Amino acid sequence: MRIRKGFLIRTLVLSILGTAVFLMGFENGYSAMGYRYLKDRNYDKAIESFSLANNRSGLGLLFLKRRMYEQAEEEFSQVSDQKGLGLVYLQKKEFVKALNAFRAENNHAGIGMALCSQHKYKQALEELKQHTDFTAAAHAYMGMGQHRKAIQLFERANDYSGLGLAYLSKGDRKKAKQYFERNKDYSGLGLVALRQGNFKQAREYFQEENDIDGMGLLALNRGQYTLALKYFKQANDKSAIGKVYFKQGNYAKAAEYFKQANDYDALGDMYFSLRAFEKARECFLKGGNKVKALQCLRKMKNDQQAIAYAEQAIAEGEMVAELTLQLGEIYRKSNQYVEAEKHFRNVMSMEEMEEDGLFYLARLQFDKADYLTAISTYKTLLSKYPATKYLFDAGKSIKSIETLVSLINRKTDKANEGRI
Repeated sequence: MRIRKGFLIRTLVLSILGTAVFLMGFENGYSAMGYRYLKDRNYDKAIESFSLANNRSGLGLLFLKRRMYEQAEEEFSQVSDQKGLGLVYLQKKEFVKALNAFRAENNHAGIGMALCSQHKYKQALEELKQHTDFTAAAHAYMGMGQHRKAIQLFERANDYSGLGLAYLSKGDRKKAKQYFERNKDYSGLGLVALRQGNFKQAREYFQEENDIDGMGLLALNRGQYTLALKYFKQANDKSAIGKVYFKQGNYAKAAEYFKQANDYDALGDMYFSLRAFEKARECFLKGGNKVKALQCLRKMKNDQQAIAYAEQAIAEGEMVAELTLQLGEIYRKSNQYVEAEKHFRNVMSMEEMEEDGLFYLARLQFDKADYLTAISTYKTLLSKYPATKYLFDAGKSIKSIETLVSLINRKTDKANEGRI
């Protein structure tokens, strides 16, 4: 099982903008009205209110949300709003400028976000260690593939866009859509529509949000590589540009852009797909994704090293559920069923991954020829998680097992008749 990661650089600012009203602080009178209108997407009323209050930061935030970067930068510059300027530079992916702006105000949350945007997740967490900012820390953990930890922090921050991104990265489109709708996050809803193959709806959402990156993703998914490159270059998204070249089979060019973006997770994915597992593992370790690093060891047929590596990471408290699941798979593949079952049941006891534990336990039971128990476990999975990501596989397995059991029973009946 390979963990899917959302396009963190491109989508990071969605969450920032979702919480920026809070970060900017609320004011009385017309300013407060402007922030409320901005949250409700009533941009004309928001402009009117901010103008009456002479609130240049509010106007800057409005232009930023509409992705009108030059106007946003001008408004923030008029009042030397370094926090606002940092957000503009983040959106434009001018990360050095963003870091300088946030550091000018000693804004640790902003610094953490800028480091996350450069895929420097461990450095971001170090920056945030003494400063409580759940959203920034959540993005760092999500970038490292630790979705469970990210979800916990997004929940503490009441960050609905962040939760939408985390669940989308886990493949749970239903939950992702609910959170994006709650936050009126059209870019996020566009991502969900894209995952569902609804290109027309995705386009409408991205156009409504003036989301250049989203339009690039749409073009990429439709195989329109030239158009995708145009959008991504306009958005200055080096990681996404690398993905286009990767899709085109231009691996040297893709690697060049992934390295420029410091996106070792994407670079590792590329090497993994090319079966260069040692190179992929080095990249995943640099990016802090221990589950993918473990998957590389498995592909290299080095089970003993993989087990030792996973057990050490679990002992350190990192990605416990995900690594425990991987350990169970190693034991299952080597026919060590007792150890495998122990690990799958441990995963089932962790609420956020019970769904995965049930599916993998059912597969183990099938391997053991415990067919009726396997069917029961699959049915428990479908009963508890009707929209499970394993819906197709579980349903197909149940039918296959029922056919197999029926065949075995018929053969047994014939054999018994022959003895009579």
